[in-house]
Amino acid sequence: MEDLSAPQQTLHLRLLQSADLDHFLELGCQTCGSLHGRPNQSKSDLFERFRGFVKDFAFRPESEIWVASTSDSSYVAHLWLYVSVNRFNGIKELWIWDVSVEAEFRGRGFGRQLMNHALQRSSEQDCEEVWLLVADDNPVARSLYASCGLKPRAHMMAL
Repeated sequence: MEDLSAPQQTLHLRLLQSADLDHFLELGCQTCGSLHGRPNQSKSDLFERFRGFVKDFAFRPESEIWVASTSDSSYVAHLWLYVSVNRFNGIKELWIWDVSVEAEFRGRGFGRQLMNHALQRSSEQDCEEVWLLVADDNPVARSLYASCGLKPRAHMMAL
């Protein structure tokens, strides 16, 4: 549980650089894999599939990947944003594809700082809606997103 009485350490955000890619892939595969991976899937298969997804989408103009650092550590978290226009209603949307904080840095308010940055970028890019997908078995993330004003709009079901 985050200690709200402790002073919050400031994150420094910068766009992903080529030197960050391996770290981004490792951390992103963990967080995205927890939602999209399958029990019988090998870690190497999941990693290669995630790497392919990153190759296909991360370097498009509508994609932004922000790397967060502190004065003590060069990579503590990242935020992957993707802007699109909804084909059904024409509304410009910001999709938060990944909010990942390294395990040893969780509970320090970094996720909230990343979400605040995402909401700021949404406003700067004139997006009318913000969307993300969160796993049912991640109550900490669901609570964070709800506290930032996001509300459930659908319920994804799978068989």
